[in-house]
Amino acid sequence: MLRDSSSQMRRIRRLLVIRPLRCVAVALFCGLGLSLAVNQTLAAQDETALRAIPTTPQQSDEGKTQTAATPVATNPGQDVAKLEDANTDVVELLTEDLATHWKQFSSLPAVADAPVWKIIRGEDGKEFVLVCSGEPKGYLHTTEPYADFEMTLEWKYPRDNDGNSGVLVYTQLEPRIWPTSMQIQLHQPKAGSVFPSGDAISNQSSEAEPELVRPVNTWNECKIVSRSGRLAVEVNGKKAGEVSGAKPFTGRIALQSEGSVVHFRRIRIRRLAPEKNDDETKSATPKPATTESSTSAASGS
Repeated sequence: MLRDSSSQMRRIRRLLVIRPLRCVAVALFCGLGLSLAVNQTLAAQDETALRAIPTTPQQSDEGKTQTAATPVATNPGQDVAKLEDANTDVVELLTEDLATHWKQFSSLPAVADAPVWKIIRGEDGKEFVLVCSGEPKGYLHTTEPYADFEMTLEWKYPRDNDGNSGVLVYTQLEPRIWPTSMQIQLHQPKAGSVFPSGDAISNQSSEAEPELVRPVNTWNECKIVSRSGRLAVEVNGKKAGEVSGAKPFTGRIALQSEGSVVHFRRIRIRRLAPEKNDDETKSATPKPATTESSTSAASGS
């Protein structure tokens, strides 16, 4: 009886030890199998994704065609914006150094206590503004001559309702008031009128409509287009003076100091391609070919 009890007790101990070990072994085996299955699934997904990437052929140095993944554009509009901003034709005539594009002539060169022309910063602290004291009389002219061009600028008189200044185009380098040129009037009541000055001539003078300008201490816009001696002027987006047949039709561009404090800003210019005249157009037109038979017939008739 005691022997049977002892054998049963040993059997129970073995069961208590062996069965947990078997359970642990089974769990480890199942976990390993699950891990392998997951890894195989992930690898299959990666392979499928790689096959889905489009490829573009590239030519190697040895002439063999290779394939490479098509690059993804991070900012498609960036290059387009750079091309749109690349405008090298327009020249800003106002810079920190006035002498970069301008030279001064004064009717009283000995007066040098205060500069007649000076560059300041605008209200935003960034934009350049050209201030003219108005006295003594004179002008500020570009260092380069211009013939065919488009020019824009803004101007205002801070406090003078009868403020007077002007833009001289085709200006000849004459040390006098006023040099040979075509004058575009910026006189507050007559802004936009065009007429010859000095020894210049044109087919006509042109009076602009009155009241094209804005109130004092308000910026006005002026646009000037020059084509082969023809001048067209706009003031604040409205058509102003227009003349043709100007002589000379090339020269410097000048701003007048004419007794009033005046401010200028955003003075920009771009050259235009010269127009062909009628003679050049005719010479460039090919003549019709003449055949031998037609020539003979013409001579025999």
